[in-house]
Amino acid sequence: MLSPGRLSDRTHIIEHMIETLERDAAEVDDDLSAAGLLASIRTARETENAAAARQLDLAARWADLHPPESIHSAASFSVPGCEHEEPIAGPGTPLVAEFCIAELGAVLGISTTAAKRLVGHALELRHRLPRLHAGVQSGSVPAWRARSVAETTIHSSPALTVEAAAFVDTQVAAVAGRIGPAQLDRLVAEAIKRYDLADADPTDDPGGRVAARRPPPRHPPRRGRALRRHHAVRGRARHRRRPRPRPRLVPWRRHVEGPRVGRVSRRTPLRCTRRPRPHPDRPRPRHP
Repeated sequence: MLSPGRLSDRTHIIEHMIETLERDAAEVDDDLSAAGLLASIRTARETENAAAARQLDLAARWADLHPPESIHSAASFSVPGCEHEEPIAGPGTPLVAEFCIAELGAVLGISTTAAKRLVGHALELRHRLPRLHAGVQSGSVPAWRARSVAETTIHSSPALTVEAAAFVDTQVAAVAGRIGPAQLDRLVAEAIKRYDLADADPTDDPGGRVAARRPPPRHPPRRGRALRRHHAVRGRARHRRRPRPRPRLVPWRRHVEGPRVGRVSRRTPLRCTRRPRPHPDRPRPRHP
């Protein structure tokens, strides 16, 4: 059994914990009301956007300090299953040394690929999307929206020229970066069509006329497996086109009662079923 002294000590400790929790809850309720919580969340989001914009600016300045010694030592994305490499930013942006990307990723605690995307987005926004970049630095456009636009313009196929990227920048900056993925894809396609960046069709000849294509022969092959396959395909197609005969439905009582066809009671409903097929060896019954 516990002594009265120990019991009183434990009771005093429990009362002190309860008072502390109530005081903390009262302080939280007084400091952060519903309006205060929303204001704090908005302030935290603005601080996050400002920090992301500052990070993009610093990443671009970091890239300026590390130009590559040659084009082979520039940072790029490797394409799986292909020897071709894609640049981290679009045409018209400066190249960046490969070793500085890994150092930046180590400082930020991210992978080298993520660091390449960060530097590429920063260079793309500063050199090819200046209006969107200005909106990010002023706080009117969130950094994540601008980075999604930069990701699309960098990896578009075919690659966007400086003029095409400026067209996309003008259209996106007009709506403060509030554009969805589908609308952005249509905008990039419009820029490709406007500036004639699509690859030429190999079926077109230099004279502008479409090369004539020989239609497949309609006559069947003469022998061998091809002939059998031709007849099989034609037979299946003919069978699909031919409508299937519908089964003939007759009243059920006619087959059960035989000659009493006209004596069907009105109380008994007629049920329709398929006419039974006679056995080939048995003669068909003849009714008078």
